[in-house]
Amino acid sequence: MEKDGKGVSLDEFIFRKLQPIRILQGYLTNELELAEGESIRLSRMDLDNIVSTIEIFLEEYDRVSGFRGRKNGDRKSTKFIDAKQQAIKTIA
Repeated sequence: MEKDGKGVSLDEFIFRKLQPIRILQGYLTNELELAEGESIRLSRMDLDNIVSTIEIFLEEYDRVSGFRGRKNGDRKSTKFIDAKQQAIKTIA
């Protein structure tokens, strides 16, 4: 899509939103490779950052998809086209 500020493609939007998750995956893979034995030690700060990264991703997904979980089971279904249009509006 054009880079004139009017919007981005859905693929580009998803790629941007997945970058923190990819970085997190690389970090965790590296920690696994460095670990000796069966247990892995992470600092509280590292674990807090991992949880925050996942929370941010999930909040962004919920915001873009329009999905809101409700206690009574009344959930809004989201079609791919609706999510794409919402994502493009969000970026634009």
